[in-house]
Amino acid sequence: MTPDSADRPPSLAGMLRASTMLVAAVAAMTVAYTVAMAAFATLAGPGPGAVSLLTQEAAAKFAGEGWFQGRPSAASETVSGGSNLGPSNPALIARVERSVAGVRADNPRHSGPVPIDLVTTSASGFDPHVSPMAARLQVPRVATRTGLDEATVASLVERSIERRTFGLFGSPRVDVVRLNRALSDMVPPQRDNLPSERR
Repeated sequence: MTPDSADRPPSLAGMLRASTMLVAAVAAMTVAYTVAMAAFATLAGPGPGAVSLLTQEAAAKFAGEGWFQGRPSAASETVSGGSNLGPSNPALIARVERSVAGVRADNPRHSGPVPIDLVTTSASGFDPHVSPMAARLQVPRVATRTGLDEATVASLVERSIERRTFGLFGSPRVDVVRLNRALSDMVPPQRDNLPSERR
């Protein structure tokens, strides 16, 4: 580059080329990327209706000692979210302690540590999953309340465990809504602890 060309103002054609490249780069990193990810999720993700949420309606339907219980929720009917309380917040500590006591009272045969997911809320408040340990902990109570054989209930839990995504991502988990739906198909309709629509 000569001294004269360095002082020369950029041409209109050069500015247009730079603007075109900028627009193309923004489009590639926003629109094209979003479309590509949406297409991948559609193809690789679960089908319509395959994902269940622990909404208040679902929680009410499966309320009671005869059902598997999910995580506590800080969400409201229309707003998703957690409690936003820090780990040193006295209100959070007190709530967790109450939840631990409640889990132990509801499941007296469990003498080990209480899984953290049974006493803490998720970020969304609508997470239907618990750990396999949290589901197994509840087997004796559910079997007693439903009248089912404990081995049968335990087998249902084991069959309901979802493995890591692609064998790498996340942790093994149990969808409580799906588990309770499967349980409802195994319990005689005349049981008092069933939802009203199955009585």
